[in-house]
Amino acid sequence: MINAGGRRIARVFMSATDNTTQMKRILFALICLVALTGGAGNVDTGPATGPVVNPFPEDPQAVENGARLFKRVSCHGCHGGNARGGTGPDLTDDEWLRAPSDEMIFNVIRNGRPGTMMSPFKEDLTDEQIWYLVNYIRDLGRKRKAEGG
Repeated sequence: MINAGGRRIARVFMSATDNTTQMKRILFALICLVALTGGAGNVDTGPATGPVVNPFPEDPQAVENGARLFKRVSCHGCHGGNARGGTGPDLTDDEWLRAPSDEMIFNVIRNGRPGTMMSPFKEDLTDEQIWYLVNYIRDLGRKRKAEGG
């Protein structure tokens, strides 16, 4: 206590031990908060749906719908009119980083590819429309193989 002008003024100086105790309390409170809220586990990643399965495998109508969408959505702007590449990669060959399954192609169209120019289309296209594109791309690949190219 220090007496200044007749008034008592209390000054509290925290020692190193008091600082350490206070930091431990803050850390404990943060750990409790993370534990109670589930931490990053509360991030909404959407419903658990299981494996994604193509509802229109080799359906000629789905291929035709996909061909129209390919032009309407301007996929050809990056992938070329025949989907054999341009600014974006060739979609008709087997030279992908990973073997292109229907599910993988669907997810790339829907969610995009971070770090590339491939934007997500989940806000612009329905899942059904994305499947049409998948079937069109797969059909182009089958035709290219049949041509020997």
